[in-house]
Amino acid sequence: MTARSGHRLVALVLALAVLSLVPTVVSGSTVHGPRPPRAWAVPVVAAYGVLLVLLLAQAAHGRPRPWLPWALVVAGDAALVTWVLAAPGRVEQAPWVLSLSPLTVGAGAVAAGLGTATGLGLVHVGLRALVQASGAWAVPPVAFVLDALLVLVVVPAAWVAVAAVRSSGARVERARVLAEEAAVREAAARAEELENARWDAIVHDDVLAALTTTAQAQDAAGRAEARCAARAALVRVEGEQGPGAAASAQVPVSRVWEAVAGAALALHPGAVLDGPAPAGGPDGETAVDPEAAEALLTAATELVRNAVRHGAPGSVPPVRLRGRLRTGAAGERLLVEVRDAGRGFRAGAPGAWRLGLAVSVRGRVRAVDGDVHLRSWPGTGTCALLCVPVAAPPAPLVRGARRGAAR
Repeated sequence: MTARSGHRLVALVLALAVLSLVPTVVSGSTVHGPRPPRAWAVPVVAAYGVLLVLLLAQAAHGRPRPWLPWALVVAGDAALVTWVLAAPGRVEQAPWVLSLSPLTVGAGAVAAGLGTATGLGLVHVGLRALVQASGAWAVPPVAFVLDALLVLVVVPAAWVAVAAVRSSGARVERARVLAEEAAVREAAARAEELENARWDAIVHDDVLAALTTTAQAQDAAGRAEARCAARAALVRVEGEQGPGAAASAQVPVSRVWEAVAGAALALHPGAVLDGPAPAGGPDGETAVDPEAAEALLTAATELVRNAVRHGAPGSVPPVRLRGRLRTGAAGERLLVEVRDAGRGFRAGAPGAWRLGLAVSVRGRVRAVDGDVHLRSWPGTGTCALLCVPVAAPPAPLVRGARRGAAR
């Protein structure tokens, strides 16, 4: 229960307490004998009617009005005191104004702490004693004392109930704040992890590749290739945007596959491509988050590069890329399978996840809540399955809202 829900619940209880007085007021107004004049009864009933409407409004909307319980306290004490002035004579039975007492002291328990509420209850009982002593009604002393004790019991009972509701609301509110703070910290940690994984992949894919090419250069052609690789790495590092400047729009699956296919063909012109079938609803094509699209592109590119780089000497092994959309227990995901007929390696052996696989493939994909499954054995080639989550579709725009925005 939140603090707002607590205010609504307390207001609803007070409103029901006011409504419970209606039968008593109606029956007390129709008894035979001296009754207070309309000049007294109408304002009192009207005041409680207005307070009832305000309580019901607070119960419906939850907007707190701290002065409402105090208004009930003042209305109850004022009605009790003015009864003596308005009553035309001695009443032979307890008038309906006495039925306001539990509501008056209960509202005091809602409005203030236990000590203040007890003081308000004693003040109300004292006013009843003065009216009793004035002879405005014929209530037996024993009945008056028992009724006064009952009224005073209402104070701690109502205060305990209200305090429990408020304490529960405060605990829920604190839990909500802590959950929001934890979500902010988690988002910051996730952004830092994505940034680190992104730069680790850049260092491995471009910088280290350029250094390796430079170290292996033996002739003019090799040195020219090294210079090209160094320039490409420098351009990549200098032109890389931070995560805050990256595009936040979701990337359609078709564009993701085009990027993956283009990168694969640039590294292996003979690669066989089998892309995902177009999918999407009336709101547009299925898409993925830009971080997931970049991670998938980086991982697939590194797998194709590994196939070309670590193939048999003097030959490039066949490479096949296959993309599909799949729906499972974890939701809809975009899958890209990269399979080559190269030399292979022991995927389950210690240290099998070398720097390229650990950083550019597994690290990037897992940083975006994706997964990587790798199968390989010497002489049988390598098969890697990359999975990234599909982004949630945007909420459809309501026509009425669109017309309102146009106006």
